[in-house]
Amino acid sequence: MRAVLLGAGLQGIATALDLAWSKDVTEVLLGDMDIKRAEYVAELCNKKYGKKVTAVKCDIKNSAALVAMIKGYDVVINDVNYYFNCHVMEACLKAQVNYLDIGGLYVETKKQMEYDQQFKAAGLLAIPGIGGTPGVTNVCAAWAAERLDTIEEINFYCGCDDWGKTSKAFAVTYAIDTIMDEFHMEPIQFLNNEYVKLPVHSGASDVQYTQPIGTQNSYYIMHSEIATIPEVYKDKGIKNCTFKIGFTEQMFNTLKLFSDIGLGGKDEIDVSGTKVSPIKVLKKLMELQPEDPNETINDCDVILTEVKGKKDGKQVVYKLEAACRPVKEWPELMGAQVYIGGAPSWTAQMLGRGLITGKGVLPPEVCIPPEEFFREAAKREIYITATKDEVLGTDDWEAVMRKKKVNQWEA
Repeated sequence: MRAVLLGAGLQGIATALDLAWSKDVTEVLLGDMDIKRAEYVAELCNKKYGKKVTAVKCDIKNSAALVAMIKGYDVVINDVNYYFNCHVMEACLKAQVNYLDIGGLYVETKKQMEYDQQFKAAGLLAIPGIGGTPGVTNVCAAWAAERLDTIEEINFYCGCDDWGKTSKAFAVTYAIDTIMDEFHMEPIQFLNNEYVKLPVHSGASDVQYTQPIGTQNSYYIMHSEIATIPEVYKDKGIKNCTFKIGFTEQMFNTLKLFSDIGLGGKDEIDVSGTKVSPIKVLKKLMELQPEDPNETINDCDVILTEVKGKKDGKQVVYKLEAACRPVKEWPELMGAQVYIGGAPSWTAQMLGRGLITGKGVLPPEVCIPPEEFFREAAKREIYITATKDEVLGTDDWEAVMRKKKVNQWEA
């Protein structure tokens, strides 16, 4: 398989390493505006796995050049900022190449689904949101949905922590511009059969994640799963679909400070006669932090997918969970990079082996076979566990849940 990878950043480096590691992949063309960064990533891959990766300078805003660059390849994996997803999809249509990305933060994902007929007519497949979350979470939902006759709700959660040591004042596990967008955007959730825009940071509750995260306060955020899951499972009766994220108190307070003083803003402001975008300033300042040669990596994202429904008339809840940590094969990567950047790579490899055969714009829950996907995840030390809770003697799940509250009579 010959792949084009767009973006050599936090997730791009993980995708590149995974692609180069695979025996199914013969060539990777790595494009980035920052050619030095692309060359660094390519050199790292080639030293570990032989010369497979070629770095090129790429401005994805130049449509004609992008089409010419990707033509003739089997798949394009888009790890650049989600703002450009539709733009890259249009280039793939012109170049006749399959497409994958790691998420569109709901709004962009909705736009991407409108290209379905064009990709179907071209005999191509586009999979939007096949990163970690969205991505792994969607496939987990599909696995559970297959085992239920009807579905009442599907809820997604992500808890985060980092015990690594670094001299850097501030670091994150995925793109800071995406994090800041998630932090200040009013989250759209699917509640009582309707898409509802909620207040920022609303719905906060203590969520019980598997160790090493444990209990972590988590709140609603805008996320891509909500853009597709309710549509895919509407015939099974889904009424609610939500996404909550949890950060450590220190990380939350830092992000809130940045957001409150406007550092997450994209619109340019005037600084002594120079127009600058606050988020670009924040991103650049983070890049300028000196590298720490003694830095240790020890982060964790726990992703949790909860699917409630009925099977043979009985109320059932499936919970699928994974603790995503650093792995032996790539000691230079954070755990968050391994699953977010890795998932589009092993999905592309499944596509190359003929395990994914759909055409059109299909979200992960529609086109990816879960069992094979989980086997690929396990090869990267990402282990999905599943538990099944079944209520005996009654169908009143709300009554069961009420008994688990300290104040069982609260609304």
